[in-house]
Amino acid sequence: MKEKNLMVQILLLLFLTCGTAFSQTLALKANIGVCACWDAIGLNVYEVYGLKVGTLSMILHIICVLIQFLIQRRNFKLRKILQIPYVVVFGMFLNFFYYDMLTFELHGYGMKLLFVILAYIGLGLFLGPLLLLNLVTIPSEAMCIVISGEYEIDYAKVRISLDALCIIVSVALSVFGGVSVKVREGTIIGMLMLGPLEKLSMRFFSPCIEKLKKAD
Repeated sequence: MKEKNLMVQILLLLFLTCGTAFSQTLALKANIGVCACWDAIGLNVYEVYGLKVGTLSMILHIICVLIQFLIQRRNFKLRKILQIPYVVVFGMFLNFFYYDMLTFELHGYGMKLLFVILAYIGLGLFLGPLLLLNLVTIPSEAMCIVISGEYEIDYAKVRISLDALCIIVSVALSVFGGVSVKVREGTIIGMLMLGPLEKLSMRFFSPCIEKLKKAD
């Protein structure tokens, strides 16, 4: 029974990850402001150097796992290694949706705005139960938690510092690489929409996820 329930949770994790990646790709496709500062660097690097967004996401997140290991050493739990295959799968989903599936061009600002709104609705819908499931922690988030705990720095400050660093790197790549700025109005829309939608999603799916976990 436990093995069957674990398999259900893993399949649910894959489904939610796929949905999250697809939603994130809608914002990338709209290109009027990415939904995560991490993606801003990804799009810039792709336009300047040709490295795919999902591939760079894999690399950066694996670096986050290595940083966790370097900080924690003996306290690093082997379970955290699961973050690596998880981000590889997530990056593959991103590459597939962005480069192989959504190959059409968006014409008109209204359509781009619609894609951004759909992106954040999707992210809120899928991220809520994904966080409640709590099978794997996103490496960037886990790294911020480790840094916060190890050096006694407020988590919010660490998280904001990471986002600020991503924005600085993205703007630098835009200026020196001669490509468009990726942090725009869509990013602001996301800042206003994502938190409330995610909270609403968690509240709605919480009974289902709790019931699934209690079945272990």
